[in-house]
Amino acid sequence: MAMGMGMDFCTRAATQLILDEIKKDDGTSKNVVMSPLSINMMLNMVASGSGGQTLEQFLKVLGSKDITDLNDESFSIMSLLASVPSSSNAGPDSTSSSDTGSDSDTQEPEEHQPPVFSLANALWVDHGFQLLPSFREITESIYKAQVKNADLVNEAEQVKKDVNSWVENETKGLIKDILSPDDDFHLLNGETIRVPFMTSRNVYHSYALFEDFEVLKLPYQRGQCIDNQFSVYFLLPHQKNGLQEMMETLNSDTTKLQPKLFHLPEEKLSKVWLPKLKFSYDVDLIELMRDKGLTLPFDPTGSDFTNMVYLPPRAAPIYISMFLHKSHIEVNEEGTEAAAATFAGTLLRCARRYKNPPLPSFVADHPFMFMIVEEHSKRVIFCGVLLDPKARENE
Repeated sequence: MAMGMGMDFCTRAATQLILDEIKKDDGTSKNVVMSPLSINMMLNMVASGSGGQTLEQFLKVLGSKDITDLNDESFSIMSLLASVPSSSNAGPDSTSSSDTGSDSDTQEPEEHQPPVFSLANALWVDHGFQLLPSFREITESIYKAQVKNADLVNEAEQVKKDVNSWVENETKGLIKDILSPDDDFHLLNGETIRVPFMTSRNVYHSYALFEDFEVLKLPYQRGQCIDNQFSVYFLLPHQKNGLQEMMETLNSDTTKLQPKLFHLPEEKLSKVWLPKLKFSYDVDLIELMRDKGLTLPFDPTGSDFTNMVYLPPRAAPIYISMFLHKSHIEVNEEGTEAAAATFAGTLLRCARRYKNPPLPSFVADHPFMFMIVEEHSKRVIFCGVLLDPKARENE
């Protein structure tokens, strides 16, 4: 399954938001982590309840021909995550896409648990409206989404605090061995801070050097399963302050962000240094969606959701007043470890006057981008940037 236009739209939106965050010159820039896949799911779900010109606009930006096409796409996305064990910290009000594929009697021991991805879709509807049974069935059967009623007029701020379109997700552990104490990390403003790094030496990983940046891929070890379904791609600019230039290049042509286009051979690296990651990011995506051409769903006068709710005669149109998204990432040395590839190579011994070329290394000691990818479909589950390893925004 290739990444569809809807996923491409959501990835472009995410990279634009990342770039906007990097460009802030008032000292408020934050680490960013977003889930294009989660955003895609929510857009597909609300689009399936729209009609008229609103539906036409949804279909145009998402690259789908009709509602059936949208729901089929979403069904395939849910199928990708159906076998991933649910997160224990998703909370009582969340719905995990993996509930249908987990069995408490057969789960692996905790030390062999794969990375956890909990997909929690929630649609909050003003208490003055009632969903159509056909739309409610779609939200429950395909999107596994909860529908909640609230006073969105008088309690909007409280709802905004309580609702997240993506409930806390975890990725635990990439590199097992801790060989180095704190070391320098160079911030975009020129400052240098000391942070703990996860390190390993003389290891084989999927790696490639490009014109302006280098890419390292670390596959997750899925317990006793040899099928590595998820991987993390780290995109590190060559220049310590080169993240903005790299993101501008990628944002102008997001086809360069498609993991299937990265050709990453197995390379022996002299060392791999990665800072620990732990942060959250939340945002209301309405302005970003408008900037990307999706305007009608958020228009109080022109939206059409006649396939979602009952509307009394001469009632004002209903519209999306908040489109909240939150993601959390944690990467450390505990839990799942990086899968070290078994590689049989031939060492050619040349004349002694020639020296072997130095081994490449991957030292992420300055801001970089990352993507978490489902390897079979090459869909981007998460993407983000690390600007400051010590920052703990929005936790």
